[in-house]
Amino acid sequence: MKKLRLSLVVCLFFALGLPHQTFAGFPIGKYRDIVVPAFNYYSQTNHYDVYGNYVKGAPGAQFSSYSFSIFAGYGISRRLDFLVTVPYLYQVNNLGTGNKTITSQGAGDMVAGLSYNFANYDYLRYLSVQVSGVVPLYTVQANTTSALGLGNYGAEIKLMFCGALPTFIADKGYFNTEVAYRRYFNFQGPDQISWLGTVGYPIGWHDQVSMDITVFRSFSSNTAFNINYNAERDYAYVKPQLNFGHTFSRRFTLFAGGFYVPYGINTGLGYGGAVRAILKL
Repeated sequence: MKKLRLSLVVCLFFALGLPHQTFAGFPIGKYRDIVVPAFNYYSQTNHYDVYGNYVKGAPGAQFSSYSFSIFAGYGISRRLDFLVTVPYLYQVNNLGTGNKTITSQGAGDMVAGLSYNFANYDYLRYLSVQVSGVVPLYTVQANTTSALGLGNYGAEIKLMFCGALPTFIADKGYFNTEVAYRRYFNFQGPDQISWLGTVGYPIGWHDQVSMDITVFRSFSSNTAFNINYNAERDYAYVKPQLNFGHTFSRRFTLFAGGFYVPYGINTGLGYGGAVRAILKL
């Protein structure tokens, strides 16, 4: 049971990665609550062009993002959960030596929806589907853009499978896999597809390490480059991430992770990290 409980908590955390924070595929439990406050940092100076070639940034140019988010989940039934994430962003865009520095802050895109667990395998592995809506919590003037997001409503559907690793692979450990499609309701889109894969291993009763890989692609007729990924429509990246977690009690777990973007298309070559706490109420 301890291995199973560890697997479920970790599945929750590793589905909460940048830039689109979501929820993994196991049920919360009827009338139970989970709250996840998180702090995220991201920085970039160089980028990739539309062909995936490395482009060195202008002298002194740098984009940095600091964000705080609250995720909350509530178990409506044993299989059905309500999920919501609300982010707050603070961003600094230095346009280079001798140029101005632009700062922006405010609430970003809220993501809210329902997750339904339609299959489990001996209560060790869970297969779920999630349907969510994207709601911008900021205003965008006509024919302008916002540093906080695209400014459009959207919808997402996601298939999730997570749980304990099969015993023929390892006697301990966990995995999480997700495939998602998101559409923003704008004539320029974008249409976005993503894949996330995570494998982790406990290193004692209270600690665990994991590696996850995200492959993300956003398609749009608007191929303009923006150093701020929140305001970009057509881009792609591959992002590996290393994570460490410690469980202080059955109600409180703390995680820290770091990532790097070794390859992308029309996006930044960046790095960053996150600190998150999982509170089971």
